[in-house]
Amino acid sequence: MKPFIMLLLLFSNTLFAEDIAINAVKMHPRIIEFLSNKPLSQNWVKYNQMDLGGVCGFAGCQWRKLVSLIVTSKNANASSITIIALVSGQNPSNISSTTVEFVELTKLAKNTLHKY
Repeated sequence: MKPFIMLLLLFSNTLFAEDIAINAVKMHPRIIEFLSNKPLSQNWVKYNQMDLGGVCGFAGCQWRKLVSLIVTSKNANASSITIIALVSGQNPSNISSTTVEFVELTKLAKNTLHKY
């Protein structure tokens, strides 16, 4: 019975962290300002997230998520704008420790991957 309870606790913490990550991006002042002139009647707004790992220990858990915001025009030849944010936090019960950093993805040259 104990392994089931532990698995349930870990599962619920993971789901809660996903909700926190997307909500942290939704509530960020830069995103609110960006979306203020993008009416839902003329645009689709979609949030996606990807787990970047985390660690749990005696003091709690730390997690990281990559959250994307995709805004697509409903017009013909629809264009899209994508904003990406790195969201990290601690134990899901500590919402105030969540941080949002906006990132820009860049292409690596073919021969630079071996450096990592």
